[in-house]
Amino acid sequence: DSGEIVEAFACGTAAVLTPVAEFRSRDGNHVVGGEPGERTMQIRSAILDIQYGRAADTHGWMRRVV
Repeated sequence: DSGEIVEAFACGTAAVLTPVAEFRSRDGNHVVGGEPGERTMQIRSAILDIQYGRAADTHGWMRRVV
């Protein structure tokens, strides 16, 4: 609720999620840490569960490719 950024990550198809150590804004550079935080790991886990078919397909979007 404070507006402080405590975690930052980039996501893509190969790396799933990659922690961001530092970013730049008009106010200067901001160091976040570069290590995955609790929320980052929760999101990573949810994405992997979808990719590996472990998550429930609540929208009917998933298709098995063999």
